[in-house]
Amino acid sequence: MNKHSFSQKCHNLIERLNRLDFVDPFSAEYYKEMKAIEFEMSILDKAERTPNTAITKPTFLEVPANISDEDLTFTLHSLTERYAANAKSADDFETMIYSNINNYDFKAMKIKVKAQVDFLDLYFEIGKASTRHDIKKYLTEKTGVTHYISEHGNGFIIRLHDINSMHQLQRRIQFLDHFNCHTDSFQVVEMELAVDFYQFKHRALATALFKSIRLPSSTNNFRVFKSKLGEFTAIPNNPLAMISKLNQDYNIGINHKNSDEYWHLYIKTTDHNKQSLPQVDWRIRAEKNIKLNVLTQMDNRLLNMRQVLNEGFKGLSFTQLKETAPLDMKAKYKDSVNPFGQEQEIYYDKSRHKRTLPEHIEKNTALNQLISNAVQNLLRNFTISQK
Repeated sequence: MNKHSFSQKCHNLIERLNRLDFVDPFSAEYYKEMKAIEFEMSILDKAERTPNTAITKPTFLEVPANISDEDLTFTLHSLTERYAANAKSADDFETMIYSNINNYDFKAMKIKVKAQVDFLDLYFEIGKASTRHDIKKYLTEKTGVTHYISEHGNGFIIRLHDINSMHQLQRRIQFLDHFNCHTDSFQVVEMELAVDFYQFKHRALATALFKSIRLPSSTNNFRVFKSKLGEFTAIPNNPLAMISKLNQDYNIGINHKNSDEYWHLYIKTTDHNKQSLPQVDWRIRAEKNIKLNVLTQMDNRLLNMRQVLNEGFKGLSFTQLKETAPLDMKAKYKDSVNPFGQEQEIYYDKSRHKRTLPEHIEKNTALNQLISNAVQNLLRNFTISQK
């Protein structure tokens, strides 16, 4: 590359960097242009020697007409560093904003909320002498799906993934008639329910949901985890540390996984078989796992499926900080990562009303209504009369 061509390319990059002053640093255009400039910089670096380290970094970035190629390259690096620092500050600022549920208008932001059944564990009994291997083999032949089946008491438990209508459920379990299944024996013995947030703007929504999810006072074991069992990592204490974990595909867990109730928040990018999802299907997921001890209190028979689901989804609701909260509380809510929606023992507020939510925390009516609408849309698919 000749010197005239090199100098012209550097001047062009400087002009492009200067134009970024007039671009929203939170916009996709800003980051796209920064990446393009950095790429072209790497090409120029290969074409020119590393600049002389003796050159003093200017306080103000001025480019005289007769600047040398070495000085021009160094000036361009200085500008790039400045804009990279600005981009980092903008990214951190954006993370702080999206880590606070009070900054969300889900409708205006076009974030789609959907309620789903991640899996159901159904207990059933049969009249035909058979093993779980017999049942598993037969179901695989008939459905093309490999099912997890275990023995339990006088019967078996089958795990069914992504069952979001009674029609889908009946299509799966109809093949159990081959084994003289006792239809009145069906009971839900474990289930995992999910509220998904599609078209999310930032992974920090997972942080915002953790800070605002409504939890019983008995919940504990707040942690982030990845894959190693038995390894406890406490929740990071600020949103920037938390987004670092989320960007490394860490999950948020609440209560022990084997507890009667267990909550799980994460960015879902794969299906239950660990196969990658198309990016359009990526979402922030808030899950609640409910086990037998809780389900039996709901009348967990299959014929009561609709009511079981309705009760289960009540454990996925959210709170927010009151507008009237004092400044120190607003600062704490913004700058830290805590389960602010965890209930307390019943107490009386200043108006002598009974409360369980902490002072300055209230129900997030707008978000809870969106979730309720999504749940009702799902429940319409679970009428026992469907064929």
